[in-house]
Amino acid sequence: MKMKKSILALAALAFMAWGCTSSQDDDDDQPNPPVVQPIAEGNDVRPDWLVQVPNYDLFEQTMTVDVVLQDTLQSYASAADLLCAKAGEEVRGVALPEKVNGQWMYSITVASNAPGEDINLYYYCDKLHRIFSSYWTRFDTNLPPMGSDGIYQPEFVK
Repeated sequence: MKMKKSILALAALAFMAWGCTSSQDDDDDQPNPPVVQPIAEGNDVRPDWLVQVPNYDLFEQTMTVDVVLQDTLQSYASAADLLCAKAGEEVRGVALPEKVNGQWMYSITVASNAPGEDINLYYYCDKLHRIFSSYWTRFDTNLPPMGSDGIYQPEFVK
């Protein structure tokens, strides 16, 4: 009787092991690639942020942060794009793009007289004729909003 139970137990184990192949395990571990939806074109005109660049000498504090454009927008980016930081409606910094290691980046200097002031980022995409916006941070020269690798990547498209 013990022998019969042992054989049944071994058969059950073999059946369970056979039902779980390594190829099935591998398939379960691999995530599905995200579906990227195309971004619709808009009709925004190129903003005049470059003529609104602040005189940094008139502000008590400045901070400079490297910003990499969100992955979703990288394929639409061009040298004609702009990045702007605003406090309320006042332009506090503007940056032109540069391509670094295949990614569009901005080095933006932001000015403020009031620590703790809310700063928003605006990105103008020339190819899409759209202005995207993202809440950035409260102005603090001691704690610039960086990503884990030292470069900030705001989310303009959700």
